[in-house]
Amino acid sequence: MAKKQKFLVEEWVHYSRLGRRRKKLLKYRKARGRDNKVRLKMKGHLRNVDIGFRGEKSKRGLIKEKNPVVIYNLNDLNNLKTKEIGILGKVGNKKRMEIANYCLKNKIELLNLNHNKFLERIEKDMKKRKEEREKLRGKRKEEKKKEEIKSEIKTDKKENMEDKK
Repeated sequence: MAKKQKFLVEEWVHYSRLGRRRKKLLKYRKARGRDNKVRLKMKGHLRNVDIGFRGEKSKRGLIKEKNPVVIYNLNDLNNLKTKEIGILGKVGNKKRMEIANYCLKNKIELLNLNHNKFLERIEKDMKKRKEEREKLRGKRKEEKKKEEIKSEIKTDKKENMEDKK
């Protein structure tokens, strides 16, 4: 398969807003100027987008020669066929964890999920949260004890005042 042609704005080399040193901004804009060399298809200038540059219909939209399928839950993962590749959709961490575990057990690869890395990160986060919860519980217990002591002192003072009368 031949290398895919890259179509860019004619003077992208001169302007950072058109993609110089900023790959995200490298985009194609149709040449529309009166004397634009790209539009006139002059030799030595960039190529213009034409019908002939389109890829084969059978290979269009494929990733690693497989059809991409978005996965949102385990049911979608079970329905994955041999000529399909899974792409994890916008899913919360709870479901993502289930899907990652299932993939590890059944040796299924998803395009945008590294099972091991993700599971390690989630375990670290869960440990942090547990520690924070324990700290909060400890602080609350201390506050309760202080409040109880203060209330006992107040009741003792009231009793002393009543005894004196």
